[in-house]
Amino acid sequence: MNARKALLAAASAFLLGGAHAQVAMRTLDLSAQKPDWQSVIGGEAIAPAVETSYGIAVLTDGRMLSSCTSKGNVIWKKGVNGRPSKYFTERDDFLYVVTNDKKITLVNQSGTNLWTASNSFRITENPVIGHDGRIFVHGQSALACFGINGTRKWQVETGKIADMPTCLLNDGSVVIFMADTKDGKTTGKRFSQFGEEMEDLIFSSVVQTAVSCEQGILVALQNGSIGLCNVVNGLADSPWIQKSYIPSGAFAICYSKASGNAAFFFSTGGNTTAIILRTSNGEFLNQFALKSFSPGEIQLAKQTDAGFFIADSSTACEFAEDGTIIWEAALPQKSQWDFLYYTRSNHLILCMKDWSLKSFHTMQTTKAVYKDFWDDTYSSDIGEAEKPDTPEDAIKKQEITQSDRILGIRMFSDEKLAETQKALKAGDYGRKEREFLVGIQSELASYKESFYQKNPSQSYFARNPIYTQKLLAMMAQIGCSGFSTDFATLIRYERDPQLLSALVYASGQQMFDPDGEILTSYEIAIRSPQLQKNTALLKNVCDATFSICKYMGRPALINHGKEILRQLGSPVYDTAVREYASKTFERFASIEM
Repeated sequence: MNARKALLAAASAFLLGGAHAQVAMRTLDLSAQKPDWQSVIGGEAIAPAVETSYGIAVLTDGRMLSSCTSKGNVIWKKGVNGRPSKYFTERDDFLYVVTNDKKITLVNQSGTNLWTASNSFRITENPVIGHDGRIFVHGQSALACFGINGTRKWQVETGKIADMPTCLLNDGSVVIFMADTKDGKTTGKRFSQFGEEMEDLIFSSVVQTAVSCEQGILVALQNGSIGLCNVVNGLADSPWIQKSYIPSGAFAICYSKASGNAAFFFSTGGNTTAIILRTSNGEFLNQFALKSFSPGEIQLAKQTDAGFFIADSSTACEFAEDGTIIWEAALPQKSQWDFLYYTRSNHLILCMKDWSLKSFHTMQTTKAVYKDFWDDTYSSDIGEAEKPDTPEDAIKKQEITQSDRILGIRMFSDEKLAETQKALKAGDYGRKEREFLVGIQSELASYKESFYQKNPSQSYFARNPIYTQKLLAMMAQIGCSGFSTDFATLIRYERDPQLLSALVYASGQQMFDPDGEILTSYEIAIRSPQLQKNTALLKNVCDATFSICKYMGRPALINHGKEILRQLGSPVYDTAVREYASKTFERFASIEM
């Protein structure tokens, strides 16, 4: 898809306007209803609350970040470095806080500030998290990308950007929408995850709103058209488009990962019309009317387990895809509250101007939809974790062939190793990252294959431990989330004590271990009788375990880490190891809540 062809240019089907609003199964008046719980936070909320696996987190003007359980119990309150802004988001229980207009702070589930990165321009939208954990931010005329370690990977000047979020495409590339139109049509620019400008996009009308989904970007145009923009064969295209007779374009879009469907909201006279489509192919599924919602006052539109939720400044409702309005609520006067959020446990939470949170339970549910990680306990059953999909499809196409690996061709010379390590430490390496990842992934494949040789101790990696250590260090430095499984696999198979120690050290430096795979590999390693007298290696395990637990901040992983240290306190280990494990165990008090 290039700039000569307009995206969402021709409609393949027609949607009709006009429908009568259904009666809600349950009607609430929250201004007259007593909240199910309320909690005091450290100031007035300056951004919408975000939901986590353990409850919600709220950012306030008192430079305070507060975390509550789904029942309103305050877990922690932590100060924020700098003046917080309204740009505040969450991904996998990590909180991304923009402060002083130009800084990003990453906060984990325990409220620990992991790092703060400075940006050269004023950030004007919420950070967007890529497939491999990289963080995209944009300003008025620039786009930047940071790794999970806080190192800036690249920054590009873009021209003036519209007041719309950066959107993520199905191949990991991103699209920004430009402020200036061309012949009355919105234009956009597509960038690779490595900062390369890939193509200019032209839409067939003005883009009114857009939302990322697994299949690409759902787009609503001012002329009433709606459709999907995704990448096919390396180029952006429109696999489907629908045209409505509704004179105004959709003012909000919700995507449901659970059903794979999307809801588009249109203003139709005195009502709001919801149109439900299948995201993969644009198939029309349903259309029905809701009570009128003001497009300019939409507070939140999101998916729920039952369907979708939408709220403006006076009304909120949840409805199913078949059009059933499950409940509808009249909200307190907007002058009393700043923001609202609807949780998976069916609580509508209002951030009040009096520094409190008020939660209203809208409906009962028998489905266990809310997992409270603060009650998690660690189980020592060790199993093989499923490997997640990797996002680097573009890189896979460039990997060195297996025959080349068999011939012993190395991806990094000594000079290239030094150059790459220097670049990863300095940051701003841009498109070079593609080359770095191709080399690392190719060498990883060779390293794994070496375990199946008749004599793994004679592999290139075993005979060249310094090269291998530098390769592992690059895996830890590059700031992507995709290497956790690789580290865990290598630790399970490596028998060379020197390389195993290097693997433990590097995985601890990487720190990212969302499923506890690396911690589990440590637990397997320390049970090996051949390693129980290797004091240096076991001390490395202590340090790496603490490093991972501190970064992740998840109670279940912290309990896992403490269990590893308890095992290292067993009499089968040397006194030096037991004492070191005990001192490391004491350090956990600083990261627990």
